[in-house]
Amino acid sequence: MVNQQFTFAVHILTALAFAGEKMDSQRLAASVNTNPVVIRRLLIGLRRAHLIETCAGKHGGTRLSKKPAQISLLQVYDAVQPRPVIAINKRKVLRHCRVSCKMREIMSGVAAGTEEAVRQHLREITLQQLLREVRRPA
Repeated sequence: MVNQQFTFAVHILTALAFAGEKMDSQRLAASVNTNPVVIRRLLIGLRRAHLIETCAGKHGGTRLSKKPAQISLLQVYDAVQPRPVIAINKRKVLRHCRVSCKMREIMSGVAAGTEEAVRQHLREITLQQLLREVRRPA
């Protein structure tokens, strides 16, 4: 199941795009309304995915490493979401239960289809589109 990490990561990147300048983890945490430690952990994955650049020190901070139009939500998802949307039950199959015998196979197909649909949808949305929504008057 997708957790808050994805939502927080998208929020971080959108805040960076909106600001157009380096932001430190304190400022990002205030925007997301979470602890700076949570932000710093997410920044690691985003940096490994080459979506951001970070600089340490007094004048350090984080900024986007690409233009918002070049960052898809799928890239963000892949950077911070290690598990699939639907997890398959890996427990021992009960041989005397017909349902137990078939569910892994059945749900594997459901999970694969769901994951592909999610990935396709996220592939079509860019950070630039989200930024446009943020800038739209209320």
